[in-house]
This record gives sequence, structure tokens and C-alpha cells, in this order.
Amino acid sequence: MIRIFANLRRFDAPDRIAHFVEQWDALGIDGVVSGDHIFRPNAPRTSVAEAHRGMDQLTILTVVATLSRRLRVGTLVSNVGFQHPVLLIRRFAQLAVLFGGDRVLAGFGAGWARREFDALGLQMPPHEERIARLEESLRIARALYDEGFVDYEGRYVTARALPLTPKPDVSPRILVAGGSPRLIALAARYADHWDVNVPPHRITKIEPQGRLMTTTNDLEDSVRLLASEARAAGRSQESVTRSVVIDALSICAEAEIAGETERICGDVGLPAQSLDECPYALLGEPSRIAAKIDELRSRLGLSWIAIPYTQADQFCTRVAPLLMP
Repeated sequence: MIRIFANLRRFDAPDRIAHFVEQWDALGIDGVVSGDHIFRPNAPRTSVAEAHRGMDQLTILTVVATLSRRLRVGTLVSNVGFQHPVLLIRRFAQLAVLFGGDRVLAGFGAGWARREFDALGLQMPPHEERIARLEESLRIARALYDEGFVDYEGRYVTARALPLTPKPDVSPRILVAGGSPRLIALAARYADHWDVNVPPHRITKIEPQGRLMTTTNDLEDSVRLLASEARAAGRSQESVTRSVVIDALSICAEAEIAGETERICGDVGLPAQSLDECPYALLGEPSRIAAKIDELRSRLGLSWIAIPYTQADQFCTRVAPLLMP
């Protein structure tokens, strides 16, 4: 059966984390993922309350792993542009030592929010440079997690005669998220898991728009590219598991789908359009949603999906029991 993760995007109740962990365990949620922002970069500049909805992902995920004996934890993703990547690599290794590497997904990303770089007084490098730095970071992470040692002099990142301390018995699983050919190639070469994201021809200036306009056919093309890149890297496609993050989830009657579709599209500035083919949107009766998830799993080879944490209760009680084993 496909695994279900709770996505802590816009999580604003850290004082109730123990309650949520107890709930997720009782519901059978498999894991928890969190993004990495020092504040909400897409919040209106005049909305201090909205911008404040940021939290340190590894702090909250450490608390989750401490409170639960079974929940997996992972980042979607950690920005390697703010610090030397070995500091992140080491923190993930520490989580693996404490809780077991099979419970830890070490997600690495290039960083994209100029407002955050500006807030820290950092120059945001051009896109190509950020991706190149990410590749060097992944290369170092792969060496440290596989061999426990790295000696690498890159253009952007250096790690000289560096051992991994602490060294877990089972290393974290490296995660890459993205939809561009370059990021898919990085996932195929270095990652254990790939979160399947929007391909370049669907990207818009407003990110949620591009996600809602993406189709499962688009992502099938990306999966085929992953297979090709994995073969070129001497790896099998099956060595890289896959997931998608569900942005829009509405368990509703059939007659309400049109209204929900209009609302979801309107929230991101799109005219109403069918979301039946969008892999990031699940709308309708529980049986309809379960059927779409089973189709996504089959067509994209998904091992898990991430749903909004606020809807975990409804999803696990009404939809999860209908999913194919």
C-alpha cells in the first residue's frame, strides 16, 4: 500500500506538536515532511503575521521523531545555499544515529527565495550556480553516507579529508525534489528518493499555478527521463523511490467538485479548469480520490504521497481504507 506522509507546510501550532504526533500515530500516518524557510517568502510584505509562519524544520522533525517510535521524518527540502552543506549532512546523520537511518529522509535543495537571501545579507547566486552547488553538495553527501569519508575540492564546495561524525549504522536516505532535466539527472545519480515536481514547460511566475496546470502525463515523461538518467549513471530506476506532494485535497460530494475546483483555482489566480488530470489535486468522494491515488501510484511508481497535515484525520479515516494493498 502507498505510504501517507503529513506535510507540515504552514504548520502554526508547535505548542501542540505532541497532540498531532499522537494523532498521526493513531491514524497510521507513515511519516512527516517539512519545508525549509526562515519565514514565508511568498507572504505579502505587509503581512507580518503571515510571514511569521516559518519554523526550523530539523528542530520540529527531531521533536516528531522523539515523540514517535515509528514516524519517518524528512525535509522537502533543506537549502544548501545558506551554509556549508556538510553542516546539514551531519545533522541528518545525527538524526539517523538517534532514530535509525531508515526513518530519515535527507532532502537537499538549491534554494529559490530571493527575499530570504536578501534578509540574510547574502547574494543569491544565479540559477546555474545554485544547481552546480547543489550537485557538489549531493556528491559530498553520497560519499559521506556511503563511505564515511570524503576528500573533494569543488568549484563551490570543499571538503578536505573529512570524516562523517557521527557515522550512523544506517545512513539517511538522500532526497532530491524537482522537475527540470538537470534536477532529475541529479536525483538519478545521487538520490535514494525523488519528489516528482513540475516540469519546466509548466513553470509559471506563480508556483501554485504551474502545479495545478501540470498533468500526470507530464510526470510520466519525467519518470521516463529518470529511468534513462539512472541507466546512464549505472543505477536502476527502482533504486530511486518516488513521491508527490498533494497541494489541494477536498473530500466532498460529486456535486461540490465544480465549486471546489473554482475555489482552488481562484485562490492562485487561475480561471476554473478541470483538475482531474492534475497529480497534485485530489477532489471528490473518498472512492474517487482513492481510485486516483491508485492510478498515480501505478503510472508514476509512487511509494508515498504527502497530504496537508490539517486533513490527515479525514483522509486516513475515509480514503486510506479504500486504497489498494
